[in-house]
Amino acid sequence: MDSSQRCREVIQTCGVELVDGSLPVLHTPSTLFRYQLSEAIRNNTDLVDYMGDYLDELLSKHDAISLYLDPMTLGTPDSATTHVSGGLPQTESLVRLMLGVDALQSRLVATLVDKFPEYIGDEGTDGDASATKVSVKILRQLRWLDYVLDSGALTEKLLETLGFVPPDMQREIVVALPDIISDSDNTQVSKVLASMLKETPELMLPVLDTLGSLDCAPALLQEARNSVISHLASAEPIELPVLLRFLLQSVSADAAAPVIMRIRKRLDVDSIVLASRQRSTLADQSPDVLIFDAIATSLRSHKHLRDAWLKIIASDANVGSQTTLDLVVLLILHQITTHTKRVESVLKAKIDIVSSQPIAYTPALFESNIARFPAVFSVYFPALVSVSGWLIQTSALGSQGARVATTILVSAFGAMGMFQRQEISGELAVHIGSGNANEIDTAAHIYLELATKHPYELRPFAVFIKGLLDYVDNLDITHVRTIFDTLGILSTLAGGSDDSMFSDLYIFVRKQLSSVFPKYNRIGVVGTVSLLRQLGGEHTLEAAQADECGESSMSQAPRANIQALRRAVQLLEMLMDSGRHQSWTFISMTYDELAHIVETHGLHQQLLTWLHENVSSKFAAQFLGDVEDLNQRYMLSGHASVALSLDDDEAAVLDVFNHNDDAEASGLHAATKRANSDVTRLCGCVLSCLPSLLRLIQVCEKALGDGSLGEIDALLVCGIYLLPPIDIASPHSTPASLQYNMAQSDDSSGNASLLLAGNALVGIDEDSRLDLIKSVCRWPVDLRRALCTSLYVAVNWFREVINAFADQDSDEVRAKVVLRVNQLEQIESGLEALAESLSGTSSEFHPQRAGLVPEMSDTAARTATNGLALRIPGPTTVIESVTENVGLGLKEGSFMVDVGGLLLSQEDTHKLVHGTNNDGNASAKKRGRKRKSTGVLPVHDFAKELHPFLRELSFSAFDILKLGDQVSEHRPLLSARGLSVILRELHAAVASKLVRRAEKRVPWGKPPPSFGALATFSSNIANSSARDVFSRVRGLFPSLLQYLDACLHVRARFRNDVGELEQLSHAPRVAVDSSDVSVVELCIDRLLHIVSIVLSWDGLQADSDHTNKPSSLTLVLGALARQGHRTHDEISSIVPSVLVRRAFDYLHSVAQTVATSIRAIDVLRMLVAVRSFAPSCEPVDEIMGMTNEQRNATMDGRISEMARCVLDAKWDNAQELRPADLELLVGLHVMRCPHNRLDLAYTYAAHILPQSIDTQSDDTRSDVDDSVALATLKPATFASAYKAVSQALATIIQDSQLASMGSSDMVQFSGRVVDTWVELTRITQTLSTPLQRTVLVVALRSGLTMTDLFTKTILPILDSCFFTHRDNIIAVLERMRKATRILQSICNHSKASQDT
Repeated sequence: MDSSQRCREVIQTCGVELVDGSLPVLHTPSTLFRYQLSEAIRNNTDLVDYMGDYLDELLSKHDAISLYLDPMTLGTPDSATTHVSGGLPQTESLVRLMLGVDALQSRLVATLVDKFPEYIGDEGTDGDASATKVSVKILRQLRWLDYVLDSGALTEKLLETLGFVPPDMQREIVVALPDIISDSDNTQVSKVLASMLKETPELMLPVLDTLGSLDCAPALLQEARNSVISHLASAEPIELPVLLRFLLQSVSADAAAPVIMRIRKRLDVDSIVLASRQRSTLADQSPDVLIFDAIATSLRSHKHLRDAWLKIIASDANVGSQTTLDLVVLLILHQITTHTKRVESVLKAKIDIVSSQPIAYTPALFESNIARFPAVFSVYFPALVSVSGWLIQTSALGSQGARVATTILVSAFGAMGMFQRQEISGELAVHIGSGNANEIDTAAHIYLELATKHPYELRPFAVFIKGLLDYVDNLDITHVRTIFDTLGILSTLAGGSDDSMFSDLYIFVRKQLSSVFPKYNRIGVVGTVSLLRQLGGEHTLEAAQADECGESSMSQAPRANIQALRRAVQLLEMLMDSGRHQSWTFISMTYDELAHIVETHGLHQQLLTWLHENVSSKFAAQFLGDVEDLNQRYMLSGHASVALSLDDDEAAVLDVFNHNDDAEASGLHAATKRANSDVTRLCGCVLSCLPSLLRLIQVCEKALGDGSLGEIDALLVCGIYLLPPIDIASPHSTPASLQYNMAQSDDSSGNASLLLAGNALVGIDEDSRLDLIKSVCRWPVDLRRALCTSLYVAVNWFREVINAFADQDSDEVRAKVVLRVNQLEQIESGLEALAESLSGTSSEFHPQRAGLVPEMSDTAARTATNGLALRIPGPTTVIESVTENVGLGLKEGSFMVDVGGLLLSQEDTHKLVHGTNNDGNASAKKRGRKRKSTGVLPVHDFAKELHPFLRELSFSAFDILKLGDQVSEHRPLLSARGLSVILRELHAAVASKLVRRAEKRVPWGKPPPSFGALATFSSNIANSSARDVFSRVRGLFPSLLQYLDACLHVRARFRNDVGELEQLSHAPRVAVDSSDVSVVELCIDRLLHIVSIVLSWDGLQADSDHTNKPSSLTLVLGALARQGHRTHDEISSIVPSVLVRRAFDYLHSVAQTVATSIRAIDVLRMLVAVRSFAPSCEPVDEIMGMTNEQRNATMDGRISEMARCVLDAKWDNAQELRPADLELLVGLHVMRCPHNRLDLAYTYAAHILPQSIDTQSDDTRSDVDDSVALATLKPATFASAYKAVSQALATIIQDSQLASMGSSDMVQFSGRVVDTWVELTRITQTLSTPLQRTVLVVALRSGLTMTDLFTKTILPILDSCFFTHRDNIIAVLERMRKATRILQSICNHSKASQDT
């Protein structure tokens, strides 16, 4: 028997049947076969060689080798054979089974490795290309063996084979290596694979996959990472996820930061994805999602990667270096709970303006990235919504954070699918229901932005917005207007066939208009006018016409216009009809709201014509007349005396007295025998409509006349009829009423009309005007109250006249506007004095009680009955009459009170006077619950707080400041008082929009009253965004700077300050006299505040329209530079750094001319803001190479020196500095120091601060060092200075480049830090009792910060140089122990005394 037959029988005896031309059959379990074969070989040692030769013979047959490499078939109990398929257990191949026999493994492995090259490239059996290659089958036999006897030889043989096989087989070998070799061969294999990364980059993916499975040395991994990073830029997009996963998962904590920085530099996701999309037409082949998924997986698995990447993003201050990669990483980290707060801190610093660096994350950055990578941001949509929601909640009104949140949600809404849009719509509704005014405003404006840009996409989710209508009575009216604007857009979409939304809104606003409560009337007016704006706007009609033309024919386009116009007219008629049944203040609100939409959005010309014919045309008949009309109306014997006329030839007169209800109540109308008026009698005073009616008239005239007011220019110069010729000296009273007689003489001392005629109220002679006001304040109470009403109406009339005519091009008109502005402040001061004289009396004047201002309370409206107004003098009068009736013996509740012709019971009278909420309060009290506040605004004292009740000056009125650009000897100059009025209004507008508000939640229904919100219902300024306000102020900025110089010149002239006059040697632009010095000082303060607010606005750097025009920042800096250098150079020709320096120099020169420390601090804030616009200018390396004089001349040097001068009381009124001002000054003095900041901090800690707490008087102190003492630092201000120095020390450590310091410099720096800290802690032991607690709190908090910084920042570096500077470092630590022991003793004392 030959050896082959013998081996075949042994194999069959052990349990495997070999069938020629077919797969072997396995009859026993694999483990039993191996055991039996091993025993057979052990019993017959010759069988090893025979069996090896037999296996070589089997594997040498090319046509049959696959039979022994494929899984065997299983033998059944009845000896039938079945191939391994159809659910039977998987078996091994014959070769794989033999490899489990120890005696045969080494030779069989060598045979397989030798056979492997022979079959490279050979396809499967029978030429089937889909079958597995024989070479691959051979390689698979070696994988996942239980053990390998000679793994070194096997590894060496495979690596040798790897050098000459084709790339496809190299890929197979590399992938199989981790499953073949043992752990002892990892080093050898990793070296070969690392070298392959450079030699064969096409095999980088399998090589990296294998390296990730091996235990490689750090040096080899670093070499591999270098090769991968160099390959990132040229890699195929589909390879990037694997490359990034290897880079991030193989890096250690020490090397994480450099690797991440190189990835951020080399990986251009935008270019890679764009190239990939150009090659492929299928959207799902874009690798951007896979790339960021690989990064997300690594970040979630390794904390050191998260920390390193977040730290790199936070420290990157270069604008433009922020990429999509950083944004998505921040979203990934924000989803990890432990990093949420840290990510929010980084975003806050990158989005908001910081003094040390410009804005990095702008709205444009988010918008462009979301538009380019919608699929990526859809994956991380929850994080995107979470970040935007956090920004909405925490960002101030109109801030950069709110703008970024708006951009994120609007861009995501437009780029993503239905699910994301639904989530955004619902999230915004939640924000509106939060109760935070800032949050509500931002969310409401986002809704409006979505409706404007994506109306058809938002329409399916309008149910979220409609649901807010149930709660609009708890929202501020500006938010209600925004919500109705959104719904109006959605309900009037062009081409929409569903009118159900418009019908629902129409029913809703109609119910609000018919309510008896004023707050619902306001909602109804706003909602109706919002729908009117959408239906009657020219853009809406044009869109409807375009859609109709596109769908059908041109003949159907006018039909859409007619339908929309009919609806618009229907809304107008409903408004007018509702006004006939409400109050005059209701009509005033309607006029204001209509004027607002005409002025800001425009209406169709046919609607403007309708308004002009039905509303504006009635103005002249009701309020205007001439002298002859007045004589006839009041049956005067002489000519009527008209006040405040600018043109004696102008016959038109505004008759205010005719509609003065206070004059009628006091008997003045009866004294003049005035003819009955045909004006409809409604609740309130018809004069409340006068300013709003003029506003509506002028905006309609401008819209119809291309901006010209030539048809109504007489209103600018016409006089006002305030009072009739009443005899002031001889009023006589009766028990029933006070009666007045007509004056019979032309003596102005006894004739009220003559006394106020002409320009007596606004005379140039201030002393005479004050004497007149004093004389008027001695008039009878009723007469003064009537005059208060007339003057109040006159003030609001002039304000609307200024708003109307200030933007006209005629020089003559503008000159008269200047005169009106100059008169305005004097009339207001007279009104204030007159109201003050009535304050505290039963006839106290208040516009709301007089029906001249819309009622802000929630009580029921006092509507008229049968066309007659219910004239209620006030709660006091009615209650007094009720009390008198009770005192006459009538039973309580059994009498009736005659009120305006109605007989009311005591209970009904009480409800009418005090409102209808008392019953609700009583019932709530019975139920034991506290009734929720209704949000009624408190009634302010008009005499003390005049301006909230006056009409606002709109943006057009501020153009009066531009009149000085072309000075003419015939053109009147603004007076100091007139300038003060304009600047007061401008400052209020700028402060309300460009200054951050307090980020606190307020109860629903309690919006804080804003400037001008009471008298002007639909304020243009209140409805404008911060960007709109800034764009208007930007045009006024050069004029504001000129007025600032002029006011400083005037103040210097009256102070006879020759030095300041030489600096400000140009002609003044303000008309002043000696009595206006205090007003000029006020103008200086307001101008400085306005300029400071503009320069500190967080949107200044981001305000760019991305065109070739100069940015807003460039224009503002250019205005400052031109004002300082008196140059007219083109801004574009000036280098940005030079522009910043010129602006800085101008403001620094202004600082030398201001008089007080408070103003100096304002200028100092401006200097800091201007310095922040050029962070790369005057770098530290350049400053270190300068001389001391050159350092002091730098911008930081001048800021530091100016802060020191303010601290040393070089300006007046230093005692008025607040603690926050002192902290700012000390911080700027230290942190802006151009020399060694740490030395200056030590000087404060060791010398300046200890001297400031010396309780001895300045005369008796002998140890004071005048070279370091600062006048403002005293015991009362010590705590603020101590806190500022402690914070500055921590900032110095954080900002220092410690890694770049040499070992000697580092030891010296740490020693100086410790010495400063020790001195600060020692001060706590010498404090007096009043200061001790405050300073100890600061010391403990700063001590925690210092300990953390020292241990995490300084100690690791000292550790690296300990052996070379051992003694010095030990000395530093010894000194540090003194500070920590003092802090420990403070903590022990606090714990012992239980004073925490």
